[in-house]
Amino acid sequence: MKTLDLAGTWRLRAEFIDVGPERFAEVAGRPKGKFSFIHGVKRRFPAKQGFIQAQVPCDVITPLMENNLLEEPLDKKNTDDCLWICDYSWWFLREFEVDKELLNCEEVRLYIEILDYKADIIINNMPVASHKNAFRPLDIDVKRYLREGSNQIIIRLTSGFEDHYPNDSISYYCANGNGIADQRVYLRKPAYSMGWDWCKPVPTCGIGRKIELRGVSGAHITGFRADTVSIHDNKADIELYFEITNLSICSADDAVLWYEICDANGRVICERKDLYLAGGINFITEYKTIEKAKLWWPNGYGLQNLYIARAGVICRGHENEMQPKTVGLRTLVLRQDKLPDGSREFRFIVNGVPIFCKGGNWVPADSVYLRIPLSTYRTLVDEAAYMNSNMLRIWGGGLYEPDEFYDYCSQKGILVMHDFMYACAYYPDHLPWFVHEARLEAEYQVKRLAHHCCIAVWTGNNEVHESYTDWFDEHQQADYYFGSRLFNYIFPEIVRNHAPRVPYMPSSPFFGDRANSLYAGDTHVWNHMRKDSEIGMKNAADLYAFDRLAAKVRFSSEYGFHGPLVRSSVERYHCGEPVSMDGEIWRHHGEHHKKHEHIVERIRVHLADEAKLHDLDGYLLYGGIVQGLMYADMALALRRFEHCSGCLIWMYNDCWPETGWTPIDYYLTRKISYYFLKRAFEPRKLILRAEQGTAVVTVINETPEDLKAELEYGFFTFKGDMQSIGLWSVDMAAHSRMQFEFPAKDMGFDGAYYVRQIDGDFFGVATSIRGYYRDISVENAGLKIEKMEQIGNELLVTVSSKTYCPLVYLRCPDDTVRFDDNFFEMLPGQRKKVRVFDCVGDLEVQAVPIDNR
Repeated sequence: MKTLDLAGTWRLRAEFIDVGPERFAEVAGRPKGKFSFIHGVKRRFPAKQGFIQAQVPCDVITPLMENNLLEEPLDKKNTDDCLWICDYSWWFLREFEVDKELLNCEEVRLYIEILDYKADIIINNMPVASHKNAFRPLDIDVKRYLREGSNQIIIRLTSGFEDHYPNDSISYYCANGNGIADQRVYLRKPAYSMGWDWCKPVPTCGIGRKIELRGVSGAHITGFRADTVSIHDNKADIELYFEITNLSICSADDAVLWYEICDANGRVICERKDLYLAGGINFITEYKTIEKAKLWWPNGYGLQNLYIARAGVICRGHENEMQPKTVGLRTLVLRQDKLPDGSREFRFIVNGVPIFCKGGNWVPADSVYLRIPLSTYRTLVDEAAYMNSNMLRIWGGGLYEPDEFYDYCSQKGILVMHDFMYACAYYPDHLPWFVHEARLEAEYQVKRLAHHCCIAVWTGNNEVHESYTDWFDEHQQADYYFGSRLFNYIFPEIVRNHAPRVPYMPSSPFFGDRANSLYAGDTHVWNHMRKDSEIGMKNAADLYAFDRLAAKVRFSSEYGFHGPLVRSSVERYHCGEPVSMDGEIWRHHGEHHKKHEHIVERIRVHLADEAKLHDLDGYLLYGGIVQGLMYADMALALRRFEHCSGCLIWMYNDCWPETGWTPIDYYLTRKISYYFLKRAFEPRKLILRAEQGTAVVTVINETPEDLKAELEYGFFTFKGDMQSIGLWSVDMAAHSRMQFEFPAKDMGFDGAYYVRQIDGDFFGVATSIRGYYRDISVENAGLKIEKMEQIGNELLVTVSSKTYCPLVYLRCPDDTVRFDDNFFEMLPGQRKKVRVFDCVGDLEVQAVPIDNR
């Protein structure tokens, strides 16, 4: 295959929306000069002359910013000043050279991975194609439009909304708090770009990822996957599937398929196979056994061993090699067996081992998604793994991410629960053109991602089915289950055909007597946490309600709590403007009244009086802590129960800077809650609950090693005394859990119970205290830093405490500095070592001030 990369410098200008593709010559012939807008009374008028440069791939927002025609949308209140992008057509132009070698290929295909959104393509003054789907590439043969030497390509893009204004809409609820257009249900592009309850609308329009000409002759591989069929006797039986397209339509041809599977030490499989290919698509399946198989495991459960698959086809004297694929050897099933109480489990089994899934929901990492660099994907996946996550759920209002993201997930042991891109709306599957696009999109994406070992399950949508069963009364309910033709019939067939060993479910949440049941399938817990629900959550800070919920739920794929950013991130989006908690910029970035009140209520219950929260630093500190406290306590409640097999927070990452759900912010800075989740997700974990005269200790070992440990349990007083009650010898198999109990009278507000490992530290410490710190009175902890040792770019800090301290934190002048732990509790007399990364400036240890009642 010969490629001609079309990325690079293009010319760009805007026109009014009624300047259609038939007027391409007029637009291309605009007078020279630099493009600008003339500002009228109510709108911008595109100047008649000139272009600006655009470095494609890009969203139009980027070159507009580079040419001072638009400010950064995510700063200050600038999202309010970018909605006009939908009102124009955007014209990309470029000249390029084509040589004879490329034209001698049997086909020359124009491949554009993302066109957002409604695209018309003109090559050398001839209309070539139209395209209306940002979720599947334009991939067409354009050889007949090309000529040797100089060529020109014009791409006209619009938002696509103009085709559906003003009346097209069948959604009752997609125009949420920040949403601006119900018509998004017709557009196959990221729905969140028009706003959601957690982000402002930033309309997108542009060209994304790869854009190139591909010259192809002979036959080439158009589909590949490597499925692990079985694992036995240190061997893996695999099925290699190839889809091969022969460009000779009216004849059959001799061909050779070669392929190899390699590990870090070299080839483990190397084969050549003679083929006789019909014109068009051919399907080849090979069954092989890999000796001394190195298995792939989710993070915490074992190593992430990976292999590289290479393959190529030689046909009619032409050899075409596919892009190397990273594959892992692992089996995966979704087990939903009936339990003794009549409910059903919802558990992923990898290599025969039940997995407890920990992690979060993934949304696009930028409101302007076409500008996300690969380094951001790498950092976010690395940080998820470091937080001890082993699953991310790709939420259905975002996008299908680039191949590199899934490679990173496989490398770090992150399973992916993947929605198709449909969320919170009734989709028009009564329209033939929409169904056709949906089918092509699903086939492309499932085939593209089929070889990734991280893909754990495909889900048809986010919350569409739940909306039918839980959200509306009979007078509001639609007469037809819009979207069900896709989610219940078309998509399961596509997954079965193109990824037959990947489970499918019609929606998330799904299964049970209704879509969002507690007793089967996965659950989005929002409705179950209302005061009027069977859980009976008394207030926004009720930790004990988490136990009542966890006693029922099988797999929580969404639960969440808000928390503020660190100060440097707040200052960053203010861009030099004064930071005020009464300011419009502050409120614009997620600090609306209802959210703020929930955060303040949790602080009042657990930490401090409201008077301390009028100070920005106090609010950021306490707000970050209560977010972490709520997240961690819910995670531990879910992990205690053996019938539960997953806790995914809503949400892991963010597309813009706001007071929101995430433990890591838009700027890739860890929020305070990150450390609470990191501890709650540890693969070796002690969980202690003391209630009604009994202390129950849950011991979890998710690692692949058998463990022996000596655990001490006892009580301590808040004045600093400790009393051991007994020892428990733990002898645990890999991938196992156990519980033991000891008598525990109610200590009131005088002390609490603890369990700790005394012959090592891989289990750490657990106490029976779970928030409500205002109800206890602790002595001055006498915290101090005993030792600091520089090791490369790491600082190893030893901290000690004389008495019990519920919240200890290390503070650095730079609040973006990362720690391996922070905001932790310490027992009387305890010493703790903390690693600090890239710390510049003085480091101090502090106790979080708590207002006792």
